Amino acid sequence: MLLALGAYFAASLLVGWWGRRRVRGNLEAYFAASRQLPWPLAALSMVATTFAVDTPLAITEYTRTGGLSANWRWWNMLIGGMLSVIVFAPLWRRSGVITDSEILTLRYGGKEASLLRTVRALWVGVFLNLVILGWVQTAMRTVLESYVGLSSGQAYGLLVLCTGITLLYTLWGGLWSVVWTDVLQFVLALLGTTLLMVRVLAQVDMRGLPAQAWALWPSAGSTAEGWLTLLAVLGFQWWASWYPGAEPAGGGYILQRMASTPSPSAAQKALALFQILHYTVRPLTWYPVALASLLVLPPETDAKSAYLLMAQRFLTPTEQILFLIGLAGAYMSTLSTHFNWGASYMARDLGLSEQKGLQAGLWTTIGLALLSVAITPFMHSVASTWNFLLESGAGMGSALILRWFWRRLTIYSEIAALIAPMIGYGLFYGLLKWSFPYSYLGTVAWTVGWVGLLAFLGPRTPAPVWEAFQRKVQPRLKSHHLLLWLLSTICGYALLLGSLIWLRTGGIPWLALIGLVGLLLLINRLNGT
Repeated sequence: MLLALGAYFAASLLVGWWGRRRVRGNLEAYFAASRQLPWPLAALSMVATTFAVDTPLAITEYTRTGGLSANWRWWNMLIGGMLSVIVFAPLWRRSGVITDSEILTLRYGGKEASLLRTVRALWVGVFLNLVILGWVQTAMRTVLESYVGLSSGQAYGLLVLCTGITLLYTLWGGLWSVVWTDVLQFVLALLGTTLLMVRVLAQVDMRGLPAQAWALWPSAGSTAEGWLTLLAVLGFQWWASWYPGAEPAGGGYILQRMASTPSPSAAQKALALFQILHYTVRPLTWYPVALASLLVLPPETDAKSAYLLMAQRFLTPTEQILFLIGLAGAYMSTLSTHFNWGASYMARDLGLSEQKGLQAGLWTTIGLALLSVAITPFMHSVASTWNFLLESGAGMGSALILRWFWRRLTIYSEIAALIAPMIGYGLFYGLLKWSFPYSYLGTVAWTVGWVGLLAFLGPRTPAPVWEAFQRKVQPRLKSHHLLLWLLSTICGYALLLGSLIWLRTGGIPWLALIGLVGLLLLINRLNGT
C-alpha cells in the first residue's frame, strides 16, 4: 500500500510541476490561468472538486435511509445549475471578475461595496472555506481509520502528509497545477468507484430490493411536515441557499473556473458539461453500491460507513489499494481547489496592489492548509456541517439572482443577504428549536424579507454605475432563455432518472439517451448570449 500511495503522490507532484510552466507572475495567470483554460478542462476540474471523499459515503447514507428518492435533497440543485448555464455564466465571464465578491464594486460602486468585498472575502474565502476544508479532512480521516485500519495518530499524520503535498503543487502552479492534477485525480477516483460498482453488480442480485428503494419521486406522506419538507427541497433550496458548487446564479470556485475560460460561450459550455458529469456520470457509479448494501449489510449498519464496508467486502486486497488511491485523489482535488480559490479572495478583494495581492494569496494558501489540519480534531460530523451551510445561507440566493436585473436592489440588501441568514438560523433553529423544514423556511422568509425591505428603503444605485454595469455584463432574461432553461432542466432529469430506470430494468435506456442528446445539442448551440 505504501508503495502504491508513494507512486500516486509522485505522479501528483509531477503533474503539478508540469502545470507550473504556464504560470506568469500576475494574479490573472495564477488564479485564472490567464483566461486560457479550455472549457472541457474547466468542467472536469469543477466535477473533480465536487467529488470529495465524503460524497459517495453521504449518497450511500441517503439511499440506505430513504431510497433513491432521498437524493432529491441535492438533485434539486440541477434546476439552479441549468439556470446558471443559460443566464448567468456569460454574465460572469463578461464581468471580468475572478471572485464573486468583485462584482459588488461593479454593481454598486462606493466605499460600502469595497468594505463589503473585504468582509465577504474573509467570511467566504476564510471562514466558510475552512468549514468545508474541515469536513473534507474529517471525512478522509474517517476513511483512514475505519477502512484502512490506521490508528488516530497514524491517520492524522497521513492527512498532514497529503495536505503538504497538495499545498506544494498548488503553490507551484496556481490554477494550472490545480486543474491538471484535478484531471488525474478525477480519473483515479472514478476508476475506483467504477471498479467497486462492477464487482457489486456481478455478485449481487438486485431484484431482491424492495420497490421503495427504487422509488424516484419523494413521498410527502399525509402530514403537513412531509409536504413542507418537499416544498423546501424542491421549491426553495435550488434558488435560496448558498452551497459550495451549487451557488444560486453561480459563484465560488465554479465561477473561478468559468472566469478562466476564453469567452462567455466557453464558460457556458464548461458549466453545462459540469451539470452532466456532476448529476449523472459521477454518481451513477455510487447508486448500485448503495442499493446493494441494503441487501448485503444488516439494517443496523452505520449508514455513514456502508460504502466503505461494501468496498472491503467486494474488492480484493490489491483492488482495495487502488480504491483507496481513488479516494485520496478525490480528497486532494478538493483540497487544492479550496486552497487556491480561498486565497484568490485575499489577493483580489482587499484593495492590494498586484504584487502585494499575489503575495497575500500565496501566504493565504499556506495558512488555509495549516488551519485545515489544525481544526480537524475538533470536527466530528460531516452531516451537521452540510446542514449548517444550507440553513445558514438560506435566502441569500434572492440577492445573488436579483442583483443582475433589478436596479432597486441596494448594497444594503447584499449586506442583509450575508448577515440575515445567520441571524435567522440562530433564531429559528437555535433559540426557538425549530427543526427542518420549519427552521429552513423561516430563515428563507426572514432573509428575503430583509433583502426586499432594504431594497426599497435604501438608496438606488447611481445611474452612471448601473449603466456602466449594464454595458459591461449585458444582462438579459428573455423568453427564449426561459425556454432553454426549461428544456435543459427536463433533459438533465431525463438523463439522470433514465439512467436509474435503466439500472433497474436493463434494456435500451431510451429516456437517458434522449436526455443526453438534448444536452449535447444544447452545448453545441450555446454562444454566450
